[in-house]
Amino acid sequence: MKLRPLTRASRRRADVKNAVVAYAAWRSECAAVRAAYGKWGRAAASNACLAFVAYRVALDREERAADAYARLLPRVQRRPELDVARQLLQLPGTVGE
Repeated sequence: MKLRPLTRASRRRADVKNAVVAYAAWRSECAAVRAAYGKWGRAAASNACLAFVAYRVALDREERAADAYARLLPRVQRRPELDVARQLLQLPGTVGE
């Protein structure tokens, strides 16, 4: 089987797809941070330390997801013919719904 080299269009589609997936992952981690913060705020004094640790872990995960998304954006933004904003708005749970 002979593999075809990636065309410019297929690279563009892959870049956009990866950016959209990274955006969705980041938004998911944002929701996890909000949930962990709420649990920490409602935790009994005996569980507050553990709840704070869970909150910090959620913050770290959100930061890693944000960094991954930020690293992908320049590749997509260099391609003005691709409307990333429109594609991001099509994701469930985003502002455009």
